[in-house]
Amino acid sequence: MASISKEELQHYRAQLSEYPDAGAKKALDTVEKYNGDLNAAFAELSEQDGETQFRAVDLEELAIRCRETVCSQPAEDFLGLLNLVAGFLPPPISLAVPVTLYILKIGIRNYCQSPKPA
Repeated sequence: MASISKEELQHYRAQLSEYPDAGAKKALDTVEKYNGDLNAAFAELSEQDGETQFRAVDLEELAIRCRETVCSQPAEDFLGLLNLVAGFLPPPISLAVPVTLYILKIGIRNYCQSPKPA
């Protein structure tokens, strides 16, 4: 289970204080609702906001789909990585938030060094 602490959540929320897309803040609210459980938050957000193609995938699978884009121009800070992931996924941005937090949680280096799917 991928999860973030309340302290991490507060840290990311502070970084989004001036972010122009309200969907990102909504996504953090959903993560908070599930006590930092990124998988549960992703499931709810994909059901509410996701295109049909994303409702059939889980958080890890969607993160894997973003790997080439993210690792070709890696950003290690939350906002930089969020913008990369959001650029890969179709709107709204809400799905990009748990994917970004998941990547940060496992570490960008680990994520980019993971084996390519078969």
